[in-house]
Amino acid sequence: MNAKPWKPFVVPQSGAGRQFGLHPLDAPSERFGPLGSFVEIWRSKWQGAELPSWSAFDFYDFRGWYGWIHVDEQISEAPFDMRCRLWGTELVDRLGIDETDQPLSQSPAMVEHDIIPFYRNILALPAIGTNAGMVTSYGRVSEWTVVKLPCPGHGEEANVILSCSVQGVALSFPPEQLLSVGRD
Repeated sequence: MNAKPWKPFVVPQSGAGRQFGLHPLDAPSERFGPLGSFVEIWRSKWQGAELPSWSAFDFYDFRGWYGWIHVDEQISEAPFDMRCRLWGTELVDRLGIDETDQPLSQSPAMVEHDIIPFYRNILALPAIGTNAGMVTSYGRVSEWTVVKLPCPGHGEEANVILSCSVQGVALSFPPEQLLSVGRD
């Protein structure tokens, strides 16, 4: 994995108090509240300085998280797009849509104006991504926190995002904990 330099910048809150954030790969797992144990599962698969490959995970690694997991794989660079490879059953039940096998470009989440740069930065830096706050993009208003973890799918570069969501909890991350790119 090629290390890329961080540039200081904070991702602002967008929309109805929804915050997209980028965190260093070594951010303390406690920062992610109830999703901290999910981050620890991801970290347990690291091999030295290399991000864990998507193939390093087993179904049983995610006991307790099964219905809350979603996995996206990059399918094109220009234009940037991803395809949802897995959309948990709890997400289907609570958001009313199954995004499995759907491209990001056709997701209801595309109303979030920061979504494409957010996903691109998670993979390119790489960084741990979070989005937290009120979700309205699925025709329902509810509070969520999501953690997004970069993984190589094929090869050495990250092109898969392993995500887990928790409903009813919207964590808030102060600017000094966040990283991003784009503004100098």
